[in-house]
Order: sequence, then C-alpha cells, then structure tokens
Amino acid sequence: MKCISCGGEVSLTDKVCPHCGRPLTETAGYRRDLSHYGKDSAKTKKKAREILSENVPIVISAFLMLLLLAAVCGVLYVKENAYRFRDDAARRESVKKYETYRAEISRFLEAGDYTGFAAFMDVHNIAEWEEPYADLNLLVDLAGDYSRLASAVEEATMFGPEARRYDPESDISSVHSAIWNFYFELDSQREKIEEDPCREYIHDMKEKADLILEIYLGLDEAGREEYFAASDIRQEAYLEEVLPHE
Repeated sequence: MKCISCGGEVSLTDKVCPHCGRPLTETAGYRRDLSHYGKDSAKTKKKAREILSENVPIVISAFLMLLLLAAVCGVLYVKENAYRFRDDAARRESVKKYETYRAEISRFLEAGDYTGFAAFMDVHNIAEWEEPYADLNLLVDLAGDYSRLASAVEEATMFGPEARRYDPESDISSVHSAIWNFYFELDSQREKIEEDPCREYIHDMKEKADLILEIYLGLDEAGREEYFAASDIRQEAYLEEVLPHE
C-alpha cells in the first residue's frame, strides 16, 4: 500500500512510514489482528504438541497392533495357501526336469508298473493336463483308478481277517467301488482310448486288472462278463463269498 502523506510504498506491518516518518494509523488494525492470530496460533501449536505428547503411547500401540495384525494375516495366508505354493513350485520343477522325469516315467511304463507310475506323478505333482505332459492325461486318470483297484483287492484278500484295517463289510464296499470305478472309466473313455498315444499301456493295464480279478477273486473272462452284467447287490454278494472274512 502507499503512504497517504508522501505516496511512498509501505508494508501492512509498518508502524511508521519509512519515507516520511508519519505514524501509520491505517495499518494499526491489521497489526492488531496479526498479533492476535499469532498468539492464537502459538496456543494452538502448544495444545497440539501437548495432545500429541499425551497420545504418543496410544499411537505407538495402535501402530504396533496394526503391524501384528498384518503379520498374523500374512502367516495365515501363507499357511492356508502353503499347499498351493508347494504344488506350483513342484509343477515348475517338473517342467524344468522334464527330460529326467520323462525317462523315469518311461521306466515305470515299460515295466508295466502303473501303480508306481501313478505314485511318481502324484509325488512330483506333475500337471498331466497341460504341456509338456498332456499326452499322459488319460493314462494318469486310469492309472489312479487301477492303483486303487489293486490296493483294495490286495488288502481285502492278502492281509487276512486279523490284519485288515477295515471290517469285512467295508472291505467288500471298497473292493466293489474300486472295480466299478476302473472298468466304468475304461468303458466310458473307450473311443478316446483308441486315439490316445498311450493306448498300448492302457490295454496292458486292463489285462493286468483282469488278471487281478481272476487270480484273487476267481473272475475269469466269463466270470467277469457275468459279474458286470449283475446288479450291485449281486456283485457285492459275490465278493462277500470270495473275500476272506471271519
């Protein structure tokens, strides 16, 4: 602003004109308000510091609680998804070691060890539904059913009543279910099997399953045809007759 006496430039905080020395009454109100606001500001800052000082322990505790909560959530997330992390890591490893794993798989298949093959695929968590193992997809599914069939029949017929893990009725149900699953899958996938690159192994697997039923359950070719043509009740009744029980 300008001094009304000499026209010189003056500041709102000046008490007198720096050019002519005239007292600047027109800036008195501004200076008074500025002083008032300055005092209020100082009081406000002091109060804020006091409040902050009083609440520092609370703020720190809250911050630590948030950190603890975040850590707990992180641990729970990792724990809940640990199996998925392990599975993903195993699948990546199976791709990296494709040549090595494929050679091991070939040894199982050439030996006709389909139970070992299924176990190897499972242990290494190999994703048979995607490349580079996609050609094994159907074979893996059937090998899993075959392994369950072989295991169920073996447990029910070879361990004897004293060593069995289940009661006789459960053994009958387990064997019946395992047989049905394997042969039903074979029948339902018949067309795909004939087009599958692993069809020779699948045919060999069926021959081995047929042999298991013949040796342990007395079901030769004619017996198998009669067995599969019968109802579930008659099938279980037959198994109850041939499986050892007390």
